[in-house]
Amino acid sequence: FDASSIRHRQPMQPQPPPTNMPTTIAVAPRERWSARLGFISAAIGSAVGLGNVWRFPYLSYTYGGGAFFLPYILAMILIGIPLLTLELALGQVFRSGHLASFGAINKRLRGVGLGSVWCGYMVVCYYVVIIAWAVTMLVNSCRSIAGEMAWAGVGSEVFFREKVAGVGPITIDGSLNRSTKLVPQTWVGLTGVWVCIYLCTFKGPKTTGRITYFTMLVPFGLLVVLAITIGGLSGAADGIRLYIGEWDFGMLGGGTCGSRSCDESWPDAVAQVFFSLGVTFGTMTAYASYNPIQQGVQVDALICALGDLVTSFVAGFMVFASVGVLATATETPVATAAEGRSSGLGLAFVSMPAAFQALGSDPYYLSLWVRQLLSFLFYLTLILLGIDSAFSLCEAFSTCAADSRVFKHVPREALIGIICLVGYCISFGYSTDTGVYALDAVDYYINITMLFIGYMECFGAGWVAYSREQAVKIGWPAWYTATGAMLYASVVAPIVGLGIGSQSDEAEAGSAAGLIFGTLFFGVGMVVACRLAAQHGERPLDRGVVYDVLLSNIEQLRGDINSICGAAVGNMSVPFAWSLAVKFFIPPVLMLMLMLKMTSKNFGNYQGYHQWYQGWGVALAFAPFLMLAVGLVAPDRYDCFMPEKEYTLDELLGRTPGPCPNLEATSEPDRRVLMVTGAGPEAGVLTQE
Repeated sequence: FDASSIRHRQPMQPQPPPTNMPTTIAVAPRERWSARLGFISAAIGSAVGLGNVWRFPYLSYTYGGGAFFLPYILAMILIGIPLLTLELALGQVFRSGHLASFGAINKRLRGVGLGSVWCGYMVVCYYVVIIAWAVTMLVNSCRSIAGEMAWAGVGSEVFFREKVAGVGPITIDGSLNRSTKLVPQTWVGLTGVWVCIYLCTFKGPKTTGRITYFTMLVPFGLLVVLAITIGGLSGAADGIRLYIGEWDFGMLGGGTCGSRSCDESWPDAVAQVFFSLGVTFGTMTAYASYNPIQQGVQVDALICALGDLVTSFVAGFMVFASVGVLATATETPVATAAEGRSSGLGLAFVSMPAAFQALGSDPYYLSLWVRQLLSFLFYLTLILLGIDSAFSLCEAFSTCAADSRVFKHVPREALIGIICLVGYCISFGYSTDTGVYALDAVDYYINITMLFIGYMECFGAGWVAYSREQAVKIGWPAWYTATGAMLYASVVAPIVGLGIGSQSDEAEAGSAAGLIFGTLFFGVGMVVACRLAAQHGERPLDRGVVYDVLLSNIEQLRGDINSICGAAVGNMSVPFAWSLAVKFFIPPVLMLMLMLKMTSKNFGNYQGYHQWYQGWGVALAFAPFLMLAVGLVAPDRYDCFMPEKEYTLDELLGRTPGPCPNLEATSEPDRRVLMVTGAGPEAGVLTQE
């Protein structure tokens, strides 16, 4: 079947509601953004962060230069944008955070929402430490020693380790594997960062939106200025060529890429999209919950993704132009200048300071104050990029807390203060002389967990949403068969492929075996499910049965989203391709990426760090697995974290919830058009037309 055979089942015009349906549904008042531009600014500010400046260029260099753009752009289009659209739609429609939004789909998915905001909160606790290091570098950019930049005498690498991060004699091999002292400059810096986070968020979205006009627009402008200034210097072209001029697609397959396996290029591209766009952290859901309910989510998602992509590209251009300048000034090959310094933090805190110092020598001879100004602007950019991402991650957690029964009567100012204080106490552990290792390990393992959370989000939206209504049409045996076939195929196929690939000289053999096994098992499962569905409804095995088994629930979700904030109210609709991506494409791809990361040589031994650091990273990053298990088995345990009144889409649309599976199948659910009415900007009454 094709899309044309499906569309006849989905009326383009909204059907009038039955006369016995209620006409209005009251929704609790909620704060709003001051303007749509405020939301867009905040969303892009959340998406664009430190990872755009140092992680994206590093991954591009590691995995074949411009060749890395292929998995990154594919991940952005096929995975990132559909997931971003899903999160924006759920937050906007249910007017609540991640936990309540996924709980509204099915209460057994509450653990998915809780795990997402947990990861976001753990990220912000170490993220502020990196911002604190940038603050330290900003201050030192204004200092000079013996007529040179502060780090000229000892070198940028030693300066960062000893004067900024305070690592000192601590070794990666674990010869001293526990913290021994506090790093004062880091502690002071992160204290200031947490104060800024509180001041940016305690007044609510109206104030936050206005602040992000500055924290989003100014750093992007500074990135462009720095890219043009440094890119026009002698030798910059060599660094840029290393960034995008070499397209080694062979490094996207097997082999070794630096300290990593080249097979990790694809999961790293997906993780970078997740981390960069802010999906699977609950941030976008929280921000969208303060939007008018009819605002077009598809356009918002495309704008955010485009802004993030452009910023990543410009940042990489600037960083590697600096590497080329450094190579020219030190008379070393550009690959040598990048090697060892291009790994994440090294780009921002080792390569860039060295490049600013090198601009004072042949052939540049820039004066000290010009180099100090360039360094100051660069670290100011890092601070501004980091601070709005930090308070957005904090907002995801605080929105869920504010919506919950437990904190319902706690003033927002006090609640934000408590959240920031707890985060500050956790961040304290990263401000020690071994904090850099614990930070790096947590970052690595949380990126892996994000793949699993993305898988569960798509599973919830694609297979669990409207499962009752779907079971009325096809029967529970058919539903369990179809869902079980997808789960088994998506989990076992990567195991089969990776197992065969490890025993073969050709990695393609394993990929082919896994794809064939997964496709065959899934196909057989769907055939059995369709036969069971036909028997349940005493219908012939036709297109209608196939549609009901494969697409009826996700298309009902898409139709409801479009009726609330899509074409039915004059906005761009969420396309049919979104349903296919969320239900069939993204889950198996994310599971494959997860398996690739978990079977890599780095898993459990990341960077050769001592097991204390590995254990800390695993413990924090894999707590969401436990949260998910509790939600699946005993979802009522999370009642205290839920709003007093929870709405489903059926209730918002004035429909009767799906009946039990032993009842006769009913006709297609009616579509409604919802209008927001009320006396003020915070009013929230949904009226059916």
